[in-house]
Amino acid sequence: MPIEEHLESASREIEIEIKTALMKKGWTQADLAKRLNISRQQLNQAVKGSNSKRAKEIRETVYELLGME
Repeated sequence: MPIEEHLESASREIEIEIKTALMKKGWTQADLAKRLNISRQQLNQAVKGSNSKRAKEIRETVYELLGME
């Protein structure tokens, strides 16, 4: 299942990049969730690479907010 392995790898990379950007700003995931007015669980699913439409929308907003574009 090489495709699944690539997907898992990409998800891990996204998670690491978001967490690194958060650390640079001195924010926690809870801080970010509050800024986005979403639950920590929703943010966590998005950060972990969920493929739902809502998770993708959250990630796009996270990238903008953290200057990751």
